[in-house]
Amino acid sequence: MAGKSSNRRGPSLEHAEFKRGPGGRPTRREAERRHRALLDAASRLFLENGLNGTSIEAIADEAGVAKRFIYARYADKGELFVAAIERFVEEQLSPLLSLDIPEVPVETGLHELGRRMLAVALLPEPLSVYRTLVIEASRFPNLARLFIERERALGGLTRVLSTYAQRGEIELDDAQLMTEHFFILVVGVAQRLALIGVREDPPQAERRLRAAIRLFLDGCRPKRA
Repeated sequence: MAGKSSNRRGPSLEHAEFKRGPGGRPTRREAERRHRALLDAASRLFLENGLNGTSIEAIADEAGVAKRFIYARYADKGELFVAAIERFVEEQLSPLLSLDIPEVPVETGLHELGRRMLAVALLPEPLSVYRTLVIEASRFPNLARLFIERERALGGLTRVLSTYAQRGEIELDDAQLMTEHFFILVVGVAQRLALIGVREDPPQAERRLRAAIRLFLDGCRPKRA
């Protein structure tokens, strides 16, 4: 997944505009700002160039911080890699974790939800994260946990499905398990095709999504006596 190295560069190291407190040390707010800049820069470079293709020097330059600032927080590049990818995943998931649940029938609501899920899952950055997790997870157990921490990743979707269950439109014997099935039905094939550079035309993508929603609902509609 190596790519061109970024041409973006942060400000020169330790510029005077960095806010400092008593004794010349950065204020807490400034340290937090620099830490955010560090994780943002690290995630960009790791996803563009891969772990092996990204150096601490390049990250420091991109973020506009000194290497000592990085090593004061992370023992090595591997620790920074895990933290940066975790932060990126959380940011990508945030739109799905705060979904509004419309007052529409369940099939209409899940269809709109599926469209929003695909809009996130098929972006270049989430695809790069997926590749990174697959390639590097065996070397970094914390990354492997990101891949299998189902509750955090799918919590927003579980909330949506549980709301429809409370309305009596579907039944969920195991909300977490059904959320996983919903995610795979909606995203699985389209995301795997995108990973190898294949994009379905809009009519076929819509047909696949509607089939996924129907299949899911066929399995969890309320059972009538």
